[in-house]
Amino acid sequence: MKNIIKTSTGIGFCFFTSLLCSSNKVFANECATNPDLSTFRNGGSCYITPDVYKITVYEMGLCTSDPLATTTVDGNGDVNTDYAIDESTCSATFINESGVSIDLAGGASQSLTGGSNVRPPTGSYGHAYIKIKNVFGLKGSYTVAGTPYYSKGVIQSGVENGVSDTDENNYEEWEEKLVDFDKGSSCEPVESNRLMAASETFNTGVTGTMKALLASVSGGSNSGTTQANCGDSTRLFGVFSPTTPVLISEQTQGLEVSFTITKRGVSVFPGNNPYVVEFGSGPFTPKFQTF
Repeated sequence: MKNIIKTSTGIGFCFFTSLLCSSNKVFANECATNPDLSTFRNGGSCYITPDVYKITVYEMGLCTSDPLATTTVDGNGDVNTDYAIDESTCSATFINESGVSIDLAGGASQSLTGGSNVRPPTGSYGHAYIKIKNVFGLKGSYTVAGTPYYSKGVIQSGVENGVSDTDENNYEEWEEKLVDFDKGSSCEPVESNRLMAASETFNTGVTGTMKALLASVSGGSNSGTTQANCGDSTRLFGVFSPTTPVLISEQTQGLEVSFTITKRGVSVFPGNNPYVVEFGSGPFTPKFQTF
């Protein structure tokens, strides 16, 4: 389930953000195949490959310094942030103020169109950023104790959440509006528990560190959403710092980015009665190739 996305003309860049909507501090791993009910309920969250993973992209680019440098992870694994976004060393490579909708599932090549493609200056870039809408179109299924559970959306407390149904006829895409990295589409009742930022390091496959900060647009620029303003987010600002920097030389004609959502795109976790399984957004990761 690898998807290659490239711009139709000039040099354009497509990057990623990685989301984890689970109450567990420890990041989720690949879901076990057909676990028994007790094992699933005691195992916390995990990742599966989705059938639908839609995002809306507004802007992408490269940076020589981390624009989320003040979003850090402490020794306990907790993410701390001062909500700052510093784009002073960043060069935008694709901009579409209206947003371009793409589906990372299905394995088909797609083009980012309708925006401006800009060639970045020659140099070494240790960070790639993306600005996307904080609403995701998702669809996935998971089998527990021999029973397949299919995702569907339900309105709970005024927001749509991904729950499950054993009837495949009810298998459908749902939209998750991410406003809290812990609770997903709803704000944690206690302000101090709200998570406006996330971070994850990948040590296998394409290696590097992801950071993401919920944000909103003000005066044409993005600003991080504070705990007190949970629920006001309209954007997600993501940064991926690959182990190997992206090198743009005078001879570089373009940059192709491959994304994978295999065993990562949707998170699965034990549900609340009457739902055995519930679903949320999960990460996708990039691989860069210049040409």
